[in-house]
This record gives sequence, C-alpha cells and structure tokens, in this order.
Amino acid sequence: MRNADKLESVFADVMKQVTAGKGAERHGHDRDFLKQPWHWIADGFGEGFLLGQAVKKMHEATHSSGWEHERWEREMLGAIAYIGFAVVNRRLTAQKIMDALDKVAETTVALNFDPGLPGAWGTGGAGAAGGIGGGCGAGGKGGAW
Repeated sequence: MRNADKLESVFADVMKQVTAGKGAERHGHDRDFLKQPWHWIADGFGEGFLLGQAVKKMHEATHSSGWEHERWEREMLGAIAYIGFAVVNRRLTAQKIMDALDKVAETTVALNFDPGLPGAWGTGGAGAAGGIGGGCGAGGKGGAW
C-alpha cells in the first residue's frame, strides 16, 4: 500500500521509545519486557490501568504549555505504547485461559468422563455434591457414588 511507511515509522518510533528511550530509562532497566511494571500492574489492576495511562498520555500531549511538538509527539507515542501493552496483555490473558481450558479437557479425558453416560457427573445421579436425586448413598438414580 502506498505511503504505509508513514505509519510504519510511527510504530518504529514507539518501539524506540519503549526499548531505548524514555520508557526504557524509566521502567525497563534491561528487564525482560514481561517483568516490567506495566505488566505486573496490569495483572493486579486489569487492562483499565493500561488504557488509563494511554488517556493520561494523550491528555498530557494536548494540555502542554504552548505548542511543543517534541513533547506532544513523545506523549502521543507513549499513548500508543500503552495501547500496545493493552493488546499484549489481552493476548497473554487469552492464552492463559486457553491453556487452562486445555488442561481441563486433558483431565476430563484422563478421567474417562463422558457426560452422556448414565451416572456421569451432573446427570441427576447422586454425585459428591448431592446433585438432583440425592447425595452419596441417598438413593439417587444412577449415581456414581
């Protein structure tokens, strides 16, 4: 696409700021990207923290005294970085959820659980939680316990 390099240069500047500029100086300290404050704070407070930081950066850019282009650009690049952090955080969270669901599926298969079989968990049998039909030894129909 013609002129897409204009946007590519913005993203390259964001990466420079994060890995070698203000972000690296204040927060990086040669730490692994996922060990930096943005990540553990987002883990504790959610992606709203990251998006709030982006809004704060945009506010700072537009409310600086005078029309200081360098400061405006630096703050706007910081806002883009925080939005990128939110995307990374969301992807990592989604991967954790998928990994957990895979473990549940593996465990279910390992236990040879078949929800279609009579007496399987949640089919009205007398399961350990006392499902419909009674608890352990309570006379429920087809209970596994």
